[in-house]
Amino acid sequence: MARLLLKIFLAYWIAAGVVIVLFDLGPHRHVHSTQLTDALDASMAMNGRMLAAAYQNAGCAAVGTIAAENGDALYLATPDGHPLCGSPGLSGADQLVRAAAASGKRMVVNHAHSQLFAAPVVVNGIRYVVLLKNSYSMAVEIYGVLPGWNTIAISCGVTLFLALLMALPIRRLRAAANEIAMGRLDARVKWDSPTSRFTGGDDIDQLCRDFNSMAEKLQLLADAQRLLLCEVSHELRSPLARLGVGLGLARAESSQPMREHLDRIEAESTRINHLIDQVLSLSRLDTLSRIEVPGWFSASGMVADALPDLEYEAVQIDCHIEASFGDDCEIYGDEHLLRMAVENIVRNAIKYGGAGSLIHLEVGLAVRGNCVFRVADDGPGIPEHELSSVLRPFYRADRSRHWQQEGSGIGLAIADRAVKLHGGTISIKNRSTGGLEVEICLPAVQCRPIYIDETLARQ
Repeated sequence: MARLLLKIFLAYWIAAGVVIVLFDLGPHRHVHSTQLTDALDASMAMNGRMLAAAYQNAGCAAVGTIAAENGDALYLATPDGHPLCGSPGLSGADQLVRAAAASGKRMVVNHAHSQLFAAPVVVNGIRYVVLLKNSYSMAVEIYGVLPGWNTIAISCGVTLFLALLMALPIRRLRAAANEIAMGRLDARVKWDSPTSRFTGGDDIDQLCRDFNSMAEKLQLLADAQRLLLCEVSHELRSPLARLGVGLGLARAESSQPMREHLDRIEAESTRINHLIDQVLSLSRLDTLSRIEVPGWFSASGMVADALPDLEYEAVQIDCHIEASFGDDCEIYGDEHLLRMAVENIVRNAIKYGGAGSLIHLEVGLAVRGNCVFRVADDGPGIPEHELSSVLRPFYRADRSRHWQQEGSGIGLAIADRAVKLHGGTISIKNRSTGGLEVEICLPAVQCRPIYIDETLARQ
């Protein structure tokens, strides 16, 4: 908001400066109004005659008394520029006096902090020149063009009000946009301008209403898509169940060559069932705004319980998992969801790491007190421009290279939703030594030294 305030302030004073330059560049060099001109000339003539008469009668003492009684500083000089009873102390005063005496008219010159007027007067047949020194109230009022501190303070208040009037709805728009970008489609801009009830709403009010309307339509579309996925997934369960029954009956009555084809059909059916389970899990996580039944559990204990199953899957393709445990962290949340998130990430590393690869799995306490799960493999990694997209559902990085791999691109999306429900984050990066590293960072409330059976962890 500071930049917006500065822009409004500069725009305000640039416009004011243009007006000043065009219309008021020399307001004290010449008075535009005839009435003001006549009044100024009459005032200087009257004060000049009083000053000259006092000088003739009582000398400089009387001149000083009269000058002190006046709000501005008055001085008296001879037509040749010689000061009488004091001098204004400004450069060019003698030239101004001679010019006024020669022209017989009032003359003025501007200085950095004051103005000096000179007007000829005649008293008792003797010619004098009276000088009026008019100082500016503040040094910033150079040549009478720039404003004083009061004007600047008022303008700052006005520009601050304008900046707040514009910045507050924009900040709320940004906050709502960030909420929607994080997947919370129920976010809305709560903004009611004080002037909208009188003016019917300006462009900013209309923008807020349009944003809320857009967010509502996005939420309806997302809900409809989510409902469609759920309904289709549920509807596919029944024919798949009947397909399983038919496969069992066909296997009992088929020959050996035919059973190989039936095994292939059964494998594909199993893959479809697994895909349906993932789609339903993703749809369920998308509908959740908080953990339904949270509880306390050990992060290291959760990983240790999941290791045997993960190691069993890794052995099938000649892959090995190396687990390391730091200080244990107590997490408040849903252990099943987080275990599913960690398992999906490890399975993804196993799949893309390939045969003979080594998967590093770390769990422990981070520097700032967060609980961290870190999974690293030595596979091909992911192109840098696709790192931010692999958490999207059904997205597969570098499809031309991994088209032959199994998977639907839902596992990481499920992990991302589960972690966000716990207030955590997932970061993905390529390792400098090759491979991919996925890190889950969760807020931990309690931490303690770990007592995990290392034999169990290596099983």
